[in-house]
Amino acid sequence: MVSGGETFGTPVATDGDVVVYAPTRTTSGLTIPVKITNNGDRRAIYQVDVRITGPGGFDATAQVKTTVVGLYPGTSWPTELTAKDPGKPVPEHPIVTIEKNTKQELRS
Repeated sequence: MVSGGETFGTPVATDGDVVVYAPTRTTSGLTIPVKITNNGDRRAIYQVDVRITGPGGFDATAQVKTTVVGLYPGTSWPTELTAKDPGKPVPEHPIVTIEKNTKQELRS
């Protein structure tokens, strides 16, 4: 967990406390930067599913869970997810959507 001054480029999807940034292509898949910032008043645990699709049938879902103690109010959790779809071409211009964004607030 860090305190929130990071930038990862152009946001391509947002939902509540979650921002997904433009993916980077690799030879076998895509690297997707994600930043979750707890804008609430209580500690929270998040579960986020990011879906990436593209031409040629590429279709993958990557997931992040903030576990253990959760994110404290005002803190962020930057991470990178990897999306692969073996046998499918890695898209140059993928479509990125947030399929699931669950926030569970914890008691103090």
